[in-house]
Amino acid sequence: MRDLEDEKRIKEYMAAKMTHIKMYDECMNLADGLDVEKFAELVRAAEREACAKVVEEWLHGDWHNQGVVAAAMIRARGEK
Repeated sequence: MRDLEDEKRIKEYMAAKMTHIKMYDECMNLADGLDVEKFAELVRAAEREACAKVVEEWLHGDWHNQGVVAAAMIRARGEK
């Protein structure tokens, strides 16, 4: 059982790390082209996603559905 938990944690870590690397690469490419607006939007999108994840993880039990709705609302702010 412990091995499965460790494997899950490692996979989650690697996925987060790859997301970070991808965003870093995108940011560096944008910095080279000085596309400040696109860079700012990437930062805002990352912050929205981080906030949504915190809400989803924090609210559980009877509040879980409200947490999912709140997280969806946070993510939707970027779809304007």
